[in-house]
Amino acid sequence: MVVALSLALGTRAIGIGAVVQALVDPVAGLADHAVVRDLRVPRTVIGLLAGLGLGLAGAVTQGITRNPLADPGLLGVSAGASLAVVVAITWLGVTSPGGYIWFALAGAALASALVYGIAAGGPGGASPITLALAGTATAAALTSVITVVLLSDVDTLNRYRFWSVGSLVGRDLSTAAALWPYLAAGVVLADRTARTLNALTLGDAVARGRGSVGQPPDGRAEGDEHGEDDA
Repeated sequence: MVVALSLALGTRAIGIGAVVQALVDPVAGLADHAVVRDLRVPRTVIGLLAGLGLGLAGAVTQGITRNPLADPGLLGVSAGASLAVVVAITWLGVTSPGGYIWFALAGAALASALVYGIAAGGPGGASPITLALAGTATAAALTSVITVVLLSDVDTLNRYRFWSVGSLVGRDLSTAAALWPYLAAGVVLADRTARTLNALTLGDAVARGRGSVGQPPDGRAEGDEHGEDDA
């Protein structure tokens, strides 16, 4: 239903019948059919792919951290990706969206490692709470650096703003063609780790019992303070 509305609604309203005809039997030179095929179909496909990516990132992040409120923004992952893109634009002269992807992935990976390292160094280890706190602090620090760079370079600000906010206007299916391989890789990785993530959501004891995570350093099961059976 949402897809149908996306194809039918816009600056000019086009009936569902005309939309269907534009998809299955387009008439050359007909304005409504050109609008549907050249503008609204790419907009809808790219929007669906972007939504898939955002939803997948949120679901995996919540599964890994065992925090239903976690997301890449809260954990500093988005800030790390943004800082890497800003560096690529400002000092390396990268201007293409395809080039931004690799820097964004590298920045996100480094920020994730940093947040985990900070959280793991605390008294309770990398728990959901410490990960959230470390991620929030890291995001604040990286965002400050990003702001300083953007305020000093207007060209970088304009390019970064367009990349950060995004837009579905004026895009064609070539954008979707460049996007889907990365999403497909993400879907495969998420599917391969789905069982582990499901086990983690049940708690450390169950996850250890299923072999999803290792035993505590002292080799004792969770909740067994003396390492002996009660019997």
